[in-house]
Amino acid sequence: MRYSAGIIPFRINDETNDLEFFVGHPGGYGWRNRNYWAFLKGHIEDNESWQDTAIREFKEETGLTMEDCSSHMLIPLGTVQQNSNKIAVAFALHYPNIDPDKCKSNVIEDGVTPEIDKYRWISYNDIFDVTHKTHYIFYEKIKNMIEGNY
Repeated sequence: MRYSAGIIPFRINDETNDLEFFVGHPGGYGWRNRNYWAFLKGHIEDNESWQDTAIREFKEETGLTMEDCSSHMLIPLGTVQQNSNKIAVAFALHYPNIDPDKCKSNVIEDGVTPEIDKYRWISYNDIFDVTHKTHYIFYEKIKNMIEGNY
């Protein structure tokens, strides 16, 4: 079984008061015409902790240093079996000041194609139409936490 770990940054939009999540769109030809957005995550390497993996992957896939947030404030959201070969581990992080236009991903093996080609903030109401169904529970947990039901 493979494990991947990632971070789901969240914020309350100042203008709309909506709960929003920062997500990325996978790069590469196979994803070009798909409206699929997900939290940034990646494979756990060697003896890396889930938290260390989540932070490393987020930095690699956004180009952000995370110096403007408290990355030590990661909130464990648990795990889900994403498919028959992979378990996804997620952490929430209140990180409201991410500018999607300033993010730049690392590239895949071809050395040219970005692993993540677009970024955006997406509302709680809209995330369920564009993400992996096994990840729904993570977004629901963040919503419940914000509403004080966690």
